[in-house]
Amino acid sequence: MTPLLALALLVASPAQQDLQGIVRHARHAQAEFEQTRRWYLPHEYASGRCDERIGRFCYWHGDGSDEHPPPEPRPIGLARSRLVGVLDSAARLLPADGWIVGQLVRYLVEDGRAQDALAAARACRAASWWCAALAGFALHAAPDFAAADSAYRVALDSMPADERCRWTDVSVLLDGELARRYRSLGCADREALAARLWWLAQPLLSVAGNDRRTEHFARVTMTRLMRDARTAYGIAWSWDLDELTLRYAWPAWWARQETRPGQLDAEVGVIGHEAAPGFHFIPDAHAVLDPARAREDDWQPGSPAARERYQPTYTDTLVALPHQTAVFHHGDSALVVAAYDLSGDARFQGAALEAALALAPDERTTPRVGRLSSARSRGVVTATAPWAPLLVSLEVIAPGTRRVARARYGWRAASGSGQALLSDLLMFGPPDPPDPPDLPEPSDLPEPADSLPPPTLAAALPHALGSGVVRLDRKLGLYWELYEPDPPGQLVTTSVAVVPVKDGWLHRLAAAVGVAGKRKAVRLEWQEVPEGRGAIYGRALAIDLSGLTPGRYRLELTVRTPAGESETAGREIRVVRP
Repeated sequence: MTPLLALALLVASPAQQDLQGIVRHARHAQAEFEQTRRWYLPHEYASGRCDERIGRFCYWHGDGSDEHPPPEPRPIGLARSRLVGVLDSAARLLPADGWIVGQLVRYLVEDGRAQDALAAARACRAASWWCAALAGFALHAAPDFAAADSAYRVALDSMPADERCRWTDVSVLLDGELARRYRSLGCADREALAARLWWLAQPLLSVAGNDRRTEHFARVTMTRLMRDARTAYGIAWSWDLDELTLRYAWPAWWARQETRPGQLDAEVGVIGHEAAPGFHFIPDAHAVLDPARAREDDWQPGSPAARERYQPTYTDTLVALPHQTAVFHHGDSALVVAAYDLSGDARFQGAALEAALALAPDERTTPRVGRLSSARSRGVVTATAPWAPLLVSLEVIAPGTRRVARARYGWRAASGSGQALLSDLLMFGPPDPPDPPDLPEPSDLPEPADSLPPPTLAAALPHALGSGVVRLDRKLGLYWELYEPDPPGQLVTTSVAVVPVKDGWLHRLAAAVGVAGKRKAVRLEWQEVPEGRGAIYGRALAIDLSGLTPGRYRLELTVRTPAGESETAGREIRVVRP
């Protein structure tokens, strides 16, 4: 060894020892905090249920008690502040230490200091992808979902390929046919399927940034943070905590498990509670494999025993939205009309509402969004997108009360990508006819005709119905558009049918003994040579429902040409008494 090298080692060793001491001190402080947390946790009796066994843990689905956590004991908050001080000092001295910076960001977020956490992440000098992931973690907590999405995209693009494959793996969230299909794929194809999955799972397509996706990456970040750290549970990290965190989130609060009177030799542990209520946003395999044919019931956000759950910060209530949508072929675009009606839901009464209609052909395309910024409990929203299969998402938000109503499904034109012959049906309530003039003597004037609006979409829109529920004492208006057949000038045959929907055995039994009336079909047919401006011919019709028996019916409007073209537009309604 040369004298110069020996001198260099003598000079470097004390500094290196000091750095190692800083790391040891930070790790000791983190372990000490988690021990303090466990000591001061509120006490709670375990439910006694075990809905699912995951490794060392017994998981039971929420019973509502998670929605109102107790206030955090003051000693825990004070201890966390001391830990943050230690980690902050260590991170300033060792900004390239990924463990120290990561723990600092994590505990700042836990303390409700997302902006400070973001500043700490931006001061990070560890691996660039890890620092970007920490920034995404802080931004998701902020909450700034669009920025979090961007930060995680930077992290994924800069991390090693094998690490990226692990971060984008969603197999733990899936079951059934979708899980089998996913596990049969290689990493690149898995990532493509996951991209579609996150698109369909985004709670609100009208809001920038996919918070269900950033929530997942925040959970992955948390699993990386905790693998080499002490936990509130007081046990070593393992695959079961990975799975619990990815499926249901890291707990928002904990309690110490107490034994009930009479229980002997019961193990005293820690109970974790994630934020509640949680919602199941990932749809069924049917929607993921063919989004344009997705049905509204492919999403079951309130499923009580879902494979995964997520509780957005902006809502604690998510309900199905009564509505109707109709699609019209204008040029090379699809004009989508959506009418909704929340007047019967007391949870949305008196609240400031925002309504939006989002349309997207696939996960790679930014949605087209129509908005009503000062919406009411009833409203009509329109949006336009290229004429192609679409995902349609109608969303009404009450920001002040954290309530959301949503309807989502796929749409595909019956004519495929070609020119349609017939639009969808738009149901509307014909306005009441004007009062007759005051006349001194009986008049020979004819009875006033039904007051239908002119057969244009603009005239029908203000009267569009917000659901498929119609009353017997009110006429039902239908608006549709015919599109110029090829060749033009053909005689078009149009038929309208109101057909009862088959009922279950209980209604059939009631009808057989005379308790329920037998429902009959109503049919109407006529011929015309369409005349109008351009290649779009608007049509309107009012149907008298007073002769029907209450129940479910299928409206079917069919157009046929001598050339053999034929298209049918349908709509299901429920006829009710006044």
